[in-house]
Amino acid sequence: MNGVELLKAWYERVWVQGDLSAIDDYFGISGAASGLMTDLAAELEDFRVLVPAVLHALRDVSCDILDSMEQGDRAWVRMRLNAKRAMDMKPVSISGQVMIRTKDGKICEAYNNFDFVSYFEQMGNLPPNTVALCLAGESLG
Repeated sequence: MNGVELLKAWYERVWVQGDLSAIDDYFGISGAASGLMTDLAAELEDFRVLVPAVLHALRDVSCDILDSMEQGDRAWVRMRLNAKRAMDMKPVSISGQVMIRTKDGKICEAYNNFDFVSYFEQMGNLPPNTVALCLAGESLG
């Protein structure tokens, strides 16, 4: 399985199906994923908490790979995650990019960049047009 196929399988089994046992199949024991939260690299065990927490708020999750490329042990995808909010089934869509390095058929490094501001706006945690408000000097607090 190449890196792009590995990423597709990771998102399908772990994030779409919610299969926590699949985490070990795709993510190396010493692997780390950065970019999900500032100054925090998620490790193997962190996903066992993170995935159920996120999926608790979402239903009907799907992932679409929009673009991809691969070079040696590195793969990059531009993707879109689609779901519905659990509380009212309103659609949620978030775009992002993920770059991984693989070793022995597993993810050993991952660099994530997702539009979390848009996600939290859609989830009702931030006001609409948060970026525009902040760029105009408004305070959200």
